[in-house]
Amino acid sequence: MTNARSVSYGTYNVGLALLALFALLPAGCGKKQAGASVKVDAMAVSVKTVRIETRPLPLTVVVTGTLVSNSAVDVKAETTGRLLQFVKQEGDPVSAGETVATVDQENYKIAVRQAQAAVQVADAALARTRVLAAHGKSELARSQNLVRSGGITEKDLEAAQLADRDAQAQVAVAEAQLAQARAAQDMADKRLRDAAIRAPVGGVIQRKYVNPGAYVEPPTMVFSIVDNRQLELESPVPTALLGQIRAGQRVTFQVNSYPDSNFEGRVAEINPAVDALTRSAKVRVRVDNSSGKLKAGMFVEGEIQTGVEQQAIMVPAGAVYRSATPGQDSYVFVVDGGKAARRPVQLGRETDNRLEITSGLKPGDTLVAEQRIELAEGVRVAQGK
Repeated sequence: MTNARSVSYGTYNVGLALLALFALLPAGCGKKQAGASVKVDAMAVSVKTVRIETRPLPLTVVVTGTLVSNSAVDVKAETTGRLLQFVKQEGDPVSAGETVATVDQENYKIAVRQAQAAVQVADAALARTRVLAAHGKSELARSQNLVRSGGITEKDLEAAQLADRDAQAQVAVAEAQLAQARAAQDMADKRLRDAAIRAPVGGVIQRKYVNPGAYVEPPTMVFSIVDNRQLELESPVPTALLGQIRAGQRVTFQVNSYPDSNFEGRVAEINPAVDALTRSAKVRVRVDNSSGKLKAGMFVEGEIQTGVEQQAIMVPAGAVYRSATPGQDSYVFVVDGGKAARRPVQLGRETDNRLEITSGLKPGDTLVAEQRIELAEGVRVAQGK
């Protein structure tokens, strides 16, 4: 009995020891797991962050097109003859009224001399008829005195009156002939002047269409002039954006020839008609080219400054995960409670490598300013420098 009791108590003590051992084992494992968890939490992803703030954002409408001169003129010959020379060449500046080319003037000089001689003949004829008219008037006065004294008959008086009227008519004819001769001289003078082909406006010789020695006549194209001091841009604008545009608004643009330069213009007018096919209207922009850098025909890319949005949220473009699938939202990551939180966002305009966020972010949010492959919803992050 004693032995059996001893064995029983021994078995009991061994059981207690085993229970205690089993009780200790899970506790030990739990401590190791907790230690591993602390180690994982300590390895947070280091990211660059920015605090979301609002800032003013200029509102713009994109414009593209080709610069044209509002003073481009094709000059044609107004007289007939052989072209002798070009005083000015392509690319040369000219002033309004300056001679650019000349046509052979010899025939026109002869015509002028003939017209001058005809004027002299008509002037002399007029002088003679005026002398005859004065004589006829004096004869009429003498006849009127004689008829009162009975020295001549009424018939003689009527003859004197007729002679006076005829003399006055001859004066009128001579005056008309002189006017006609002077008009012919004016025409001859004009033809002589037209032999010197002049620039109707100031500008630059853009192109010559004929060479010296060529035979020209009205309306042979001789040369063209373009004035680049005042240029214009016509750009189609969708009807949905026309409500934002007003005359006088500032336009900034660039051209390929001067990639580091910005140029300016002003909205001059908006075409009142909308193209039924493109659903757009042309906006005309007047460009000041006092610098002389711009040329007609240059392609322009720019924007109309239509206003300013005072409370815009702009973020670095590199912080946004843009969706390549239509209908899917783009998204960003923000820091929320030390962890990355994915936020879908709606995008607006892009300028200077920054994107406008129209919804999804608010002032005060901490944005992860870079894309990291390690980022995902709930990943612990640490703000790096």
